[in-house]
Amino acid sequence: MLGSFMDYSDVVISAVNYKFNRDIFQLALKKGKHYVDLTEDVETTNWIRENSKDASVSIIPQCGLAPGAINIIGAHLARQFEKPISLKLRVGALPLYPTNNMSYYLSWNTAGLLNEYVNMCDAIVNRGKAKVKPLEGLEKIIIDGIEYEAFNTSGGVGTLTDTYWLQIDELDYKTIRYPGHVDYLRFMFEDLGLKNNMKLANEIFNQNVPTTTDDVVIFFAKATGYINDSITEKNWVCKIYGKNNMTAIERATASGVAEVLCMLKDNKLSSGFIKQEDLPFDNFINGKFGEIYGTT
Repeated sequence: MLGSFMDYSDVVISAVNYKFNRDIFQLALKKGKHYVDLTEDVETTNWIRENSKDASVSIIPQCGLAPGAINIIGAHLARQFEKPISLKLRVGALPLYPTNNMSYYLSWNTAGLLNEYVNMCDAIVNRGKAKVKPLEGLEKIIIDGIEYEAFNTSGGVGTLTDTYWLQIDELDYKTIRYPGHVDYLRFMFEDLGLKNNMKLANEIFNQNVPTTTDDVVIFFAKATGYINDSITEKNWVCKIYGKNNMTAIERATASGVAEVLCMLKDNKLSSGFIKQEDLPFDNFINGKFGEIYGTT
């Protein structure tokens, strides 16, 4: 049945659980349709990349928030330096009014969320590709006078480590949360061993953590490097709120993929596998949908 729907389309968008993406991708490729998805799963993206080498259509996974927009904007910052040194990517989808102990409510797919908490994370350390542990690398961030914490999670770095290793000293991605959140995650996934029983972890979150439509997306990228022999930093910061009956995370995610669709419609993109960082920044940030990521 899915194949018959594809017959009447130009582009296939997979917005389902990442576990279905391989089959959807293969069917889209067979039908000669452009393929776009929102996955954060590294293994799935690598598999799609490996199997799209001879594609005559555009294959563009990871078109959401992180990975997605954060990679487009992060790469834009890195390109402004004669010699980039570091690139730090930080994103969080947070409730505006949390009252529970871990200061977090659900605002998107639980399976995707928990997947980021338990898988090893890609990074660049000392100009080499590295794997770092999830829920580690805790740091404090203050944005507009509000204190947050950030820690390693998987997927958000996208394909940037493939693009920038040997070119940049340090590159990593971390999830933003309210202070104290990671301690509860470590207790659940490490002390109680829920990382070894993801089905149970999903059930616990879905049954006990409230969902919310009152949310905010915190988007922060920082690059440092040399310009005219002087070490410099450049930041990109924005906050996205809900609007027009859409939550912040819905707006942020939909805007990323919608702008990619506009590029496809306008024939701005090539065939084959396309990394997020290879998408044209100016078209993205100045577009009808991508402009939501403009700095505040």
